[in-house]
Amino acid sequence: MPRIAKSAFGTWAEYYRSYQAALARDFLIPFMEEYGVRLSGRRVLDVGCGNGGCTAAFAERADSCLGIDIEDFHWTAGPNLEFEKADILDPAVARRLAGTFDVVVLRDVIEHIGDKRRLLEHVKGTARGEGHALVTFPPYYSPFGAHQQAELRGSALRHAPYMHRHPRLRHIAATRMTVGGFEALARSAGLRTRARRLYLSRPSFELRYGLPTVAFPFPGAAGLREVLCTGACYLLDVAAPVCAGPAWPDDRPTAARGPETA
Repeated sequence: MPRIAKSAFGTWAEYYRSYQAALARDFLIPFMEEYGVRLSGRRVLDVGCGNGGCTAAFAERADSCLGIDIEDFHWTAGPNLEFEKADILDPAVARRLAGTFDVVVLRDVIEHIGDKRRLLEHVKGTARGEGHALVTFPPYYSPFGAHQQAELRGSALRHAPYMHRHPRLRHIAATRMTVGGFEALARSAGLRTRARRLYLSRPSFELRYGLPTVAFPFPGAAGLREVLCTGACYLLDVAAPVCAGPAWPDDRPTAARGPETA
């Protein structure tokens, strides 16, 4: 994946929107397709869409795409691309969106939500048929799980790892998301994992900083993955029954799925 350089853009919003779009095109969509989830003819909901770059990239492949966020980012809509200032935790919003989407995207969103159980309940409610959810997040105890790269923008400390005790970052601890916590939460919500990827260096680092994407070599080591994984990515079957076998499949694809691409 080629690096997205900030110097090539006039504003932060333009840069971040382009970064989001590249991440979706080069990683998120190929990851889903590798595990049999196609976007053609599907309706996609992008929750916490921010600047809307991911939403626009998904709309290039899907039948239609709706991005929602609690803030208004002054989006530009298109023929099959819509945006809305809305809160998925609002019961009225959840009822209005119920049963209308095939794929729900939560890209680096769940770690900011306090009521995660309600979030997943509302995500399940949006599904029509056997839907799917794509969830990514940086594990809280990982080197950059305190979101210092965003929250400390303008400070030299934004590139320092393990800044969890910094006074400006303590609010992140209130909604922290861990790998183990997410897996337990997903199981309790009746969501089945189709695929999981854990990263020592996540794909977003390759796009933003030019660092190579590196898979975490010990995904079963519960303690190590919490403090060393910089990113977790899950593809979930929303309406499928809970798996009666092992709770979490092997991180690497089978031979039938082809080689590792992310």
